[in-house]
Amino acid sequence: MILITGSTGKVGQQLVAALKAKGAAFKALARSEASLSALKAQGVEAVKGDLGDPASLKAALQGVDKLFLLSSASHFDRLEIAAIETAKAAGVKHVVKLSAQGASADSSNPLFRAHARAERALEESGLAFTILRPTFFQQNWVAFYAHAIKAGQPVYVNAGEGRMAWIDTRDIAAVAATALMEPGHEGLVYDLTGPEALGYVDVAARLGKLLDREVAYVPVSDAAAFQAMKGMGMDAWYAYGMVTLNQGVRRGMAEPTTGTVELVTGAASRTLDAFLQENLAAFQ
Repeated sequence: MILITGSTGKVGQQLVAALKAKGAAFKALARSEASLSALKAQGVEAVKGDLGDPASLKAALQGVDKLFLLSSASHFDRLEIAAIETAKAAGVKHVVKLSAQGASADSSNPLFRAHARAERALEESGLAFTILRPTFFQQNWVAFYAHAIKAGQPVYVNAGEGRMAWIDTRDIAAVAATALMEPGHEGLVYDLTGPEALGYVDVAARLGKLLDREVAYVPVSDAAAFQAMKGMGMDAWYAYGMVTLNQGVRRGMAEPTTGTVELVTGAASRTLDAFLQENLAAFQ
């Protein structure tokens, strides 16, 4: 039995779909009653729980031997490290953790350092593990920028001319499902990317061609991006992490591509062009 945390997020909901399609035995952890109801309406076995509530996690882990670990909370490493300890005590054998490209204890980015701390705790736990390190999600274009583009407004990001090997979250989920269901992935770290590195100006141009109108990208300063994110309600720790993430983009950190998705799943990773075409209505 598999337990999925973060089951209603960009990756988690795709993993739910992938495991359903494969007929896997799994259940999904839901933090809210609304999420619980939504999952059950899809025919998914769902349990109420929270990584921040060890008792609820312990109950959810009963009968579970594999865990997909994901948290998007501020200072998420604390929650993930505690969850690893709870999982080990509950008899879980294998943990697949969603991390991030660039995770390192020496990084200037607090998000990457947090991922590195959780990765180290998992490696030292004695549990079998698989670590997934994806780059930027293609779905971010709908989640973060579609509203502005639809309104004819520019996309403002502090990424300069840096390029990213954007990945579809469905491909991340496919790798996670494979690692959870098939042997041979224990002790491995997978760097996951799409097939092509594109900057914001490149994606804006391609999207503009599909929409038959200009889509503008405006590079902004780190300070402006930080203040804008805090103004939208993001706490300072996470906002600083996002700003320094894009500093890394400007240095070329997110540009390398890998063939890991195809290596693990047997299917080539999806292109950003295909994603934009598929989701064009969101920008119109």
